[in-house]
Amino acid sequence: MKQAVKFTFDTYFGERPATAAHAPEVEMRVTEADVENARKLGYAEGLAAGEREATARADESLRNAMRQLAESAGALLGALDSQIAIARKESIAAAMEIARKLAPAMIATRPETEVEAVLRDCLTHLNREPHILLRVSTPLVERLKETVDRMAMERGLTGRVILLGEPDLEEGDCIVEWADGGVVRHRAEIEAEINEIVARYIETLTPAHKDRDALAMPETRGGTAQA
Repeated sequence: MKQAVKFTFDTYFGERPATAAHAPEVEMRVTEADVENARKLGYAEGLAAGEREATARADESLRNAMRQLAESAGALLGALDSQIAIARKESIAAAMEIARKLAPAMIATRPETEVEAVLRDCLTHLNREPHILLRVSTPLVERLKETVDRMAMERGLTGRVILLGEPDLEEGDCIVEWADGGVVRHRAEIEAEINEIVARYIETLTPAHKDRDALAMPETRGGTAQA
């Protein structure tokens, strides 16, 4: 006789429960608070971006203004240098013209003064010379004779200074000669020498081409701007 087999109900006849793969989707809901937070965040980011842009524009405007200021300052300094040089040249020219007109008049009032000054300087170093020759304009011989004798005596050179008149010499001019040398005082030559010295000085008054980059902003020196 066969033994009965127990039924284990391996077969399921009802509806199977839903698995995790078929779980219902969760509905995403956006609240007013979320919208407000997003709006505030967007506003803050936009404001920050606007501030950055405004700052960048302000910096650029400032750099441009400083660059223009430096260029204007360089131009003004150059113009000022030129005006100062012109004013100095005009002042020197005026002084020279006055001196040219006054010198002859002053010498004419007492021409022997210039001769006495030259002779005095010479006698300081020529007290051992046997003879010293002083040549002056002919009209000055009589006016200078007493003074020359006195100066020679004071230096221990009595009778050793010879005074001669020269018709070609201007009043105030003179020539001092001794054995080994001589000194010439000639107003025209002195005036020419002074003119040459003044002309050289005036040339130095011409404004030099200075490096105006010293006034430029650091980022613009050398012709290239740095970001």
